[in-house]
Amino acid sequence: MIRNDPTEAKLYSLLASDSGTAQASPTSAAQKMADAMSLWRSGNREASTCALFCDGLKTVLEQRVKDDDVELRKAIMEHDSSAVKAYRLLIDDPGYVVALREAKRLGDVAHPELIKRETDPARKAQLKALAAAVDKARAGHGDWNSVQSSARALDPALADRFEPHRALLIKKQRLEQDKDVISLLALPKPQGASSGGAARGRAVEDRVGAALTVLCNAMNKAAGAGEADGFRIVRSANVPPALRPADGRHVKAELDFLLMHGDDVVLVGETKAGGATAIGADCLKLRNAVLEVAERAQPDRTYAFPLGSDRRSKTGGGKGAPQALQVTGASLRQLMDTPTPSPATQPHWPASARYFLPDAVGAIPLSQRAVAYLTWRPASLEYAKALFDGAAPSAEDLASVWRELGEDPKLAWIWDERALADQALHAVHGSDSIARIAEAFIPKA
Repeated sequence: MIRNDPTEAKLYSLLASDSGTAQASPTSAAQKMADAMSLWRSGNREASTCALFCDGLKTVLEQRVKDDDVELRKAIMEHDSSAVKAYRLLIDDPGYVVALREAKRLGDVAHPELIKRETDPARKAQLKALAAAVDKARAGHGDWNSVQSSARALDPALADRFEPHRALLIKKQRLEQDKDVISLLALPKPQGASSGGAARGRAVEDRVGAALTVLCNAMNKAAGAGEADGFRIVRSANVPPALRPADGRHVKAELDFLLMHGDDVVLVGETKAGGATAIGADCLKLRNAVLEVAERAQPDRTYAFPLGSDRRSKTGGGKGAPQALQVTGASLRQLMDTPTPSPATQPHWPASARYFLPDAVGAIPLSQRAVAYLTWRPASLEYAKALFDGAAPSAEDLASVWRELGEDPKLAWIWDERALADQALHAVHGSDSIARIAEAFIPKA
């Protein structure tokens, strides 16, 4: 079986003992918040722990106010105004998207080209009336009751179909006349993500993939294995539906690297262009992916993992290279087996799940999602509002956020995420570490 192979056992032993040295860097605000949570979990209940958390949150809020963060301003307005809160809830309602679609459908019925081709004078007038009513309502100058009346005059069936959505659009139109909502809509659109992110991600994958290929070559040399039945790296493998839950919001569907030995998977590797900052939230999905495939796989079956469209993902390299990777269920079952004893802590981090980064990291900060959630707490918004108004609030004003974090069950997921990130730190390896592990397989002259 997979762990009985001496080369694989040595690999796991080397990974477990890896202590790559990370370059020293200034402690970020998100890291201070993470350190405070780790200290608290370890039993340090001193006031300094709360102060450390508040100092990190204070720095986050000060930077976002300095950057005039649009989303933070929206959150403050929602906190202060019931109309803004109602408006944001409305536009996030799936029913609102359906209502817009039905409104567009009425506009399409009265499209200018259809009006132009209509030969019946009475119907043409009805189409024009509907088109004008829809245009005015969309622009905020008319009302949706007039749209409904015009639709009924043209075709009662159209009006009946639109009727369930009319009240929602009327509510939105009324809210848009509120002064607070007008101020909300006047805010600039938040800037989108940098277009170079995908290219940076591919560059990181290439660098890590090259290091892992060197490792596989060293393992093959040590084992005396050939290319056909030896160790190899496969990139961008998609988990088949049979091995993941229907609701896969917190489970990775595509795995960056699989280290294979024949048709057996030896370990699962992931890389992040964002480095340690990106691992905080990603580690839950990676852990869950390994857990799901291990629990769902049948030991007597072989599973086809579809490969990404990128040529680098192919196992062969020629024109006839297969587009799916065959993986034995028996090896998938063993992905949750830890080769060395580990503390029985929850949530458990599988030894077979590894992060491979270009550079070693010494810590994993609080995830961006968790930091954002904490900046939206009432005390945080009051603090940020004071900063926007030019005041100088005290970091002590944020202590209630720390208390909420420890008492509110709705925030328990942040503690779980943090506990998993603390475990995942011991499964993060930089390129230098990968190179040292590869060297360990090469016999000394």
